[in-house]
Amino acid sequence: MTRRASELFGDLKDYGREEVEEFIREKERIRQIVGRIGGKPTTMSKVITVLMIVFIVATLVAAPFLPKQLELPAVEIGIVLISLKIFFFIQNEAKVTHFQFWMLSSLEWRMNDIAKRLARIDENIQKLADSQVK
Repeated sequence: MTRRASELFGDLKDYGREEVEEFIREKERIRQIVGRIGGKPTTMSKVITVLMIVFIVATLVAAPFLPKQLELPAVEIGIVLISLKIFFFIQNEAKVTHFQFWMLSSLEWRMNDIAKRLARIDENIQKLADSQVK
């Protein structure tokens, strides 16, 4: 292998190392963003979930022991609270799913771009090898 070719391959190794380091930095940044969007429950969402469960259990357990005119409203309040919790859960999951779809689309575009760049690099290496042979 000639000196020029070894310099070219050395540059490609450095380029690959920089790409891997950039990928790792980007992966950590994405992990933090997903955590903020809803991939990991926050303290506030945990508190709200616990409060909702306490209120739901309290209304449904207390309903049979309440006077007749308050029994049905207590059960209805419990059902409304369950419905609200399900609504918030679905909304949070929709946000996370949308973000994951966006990330996968972005990764697909990046992979296509890298495949094109790799094909160009392969062509350049082939041209360089052909010029070295002649």
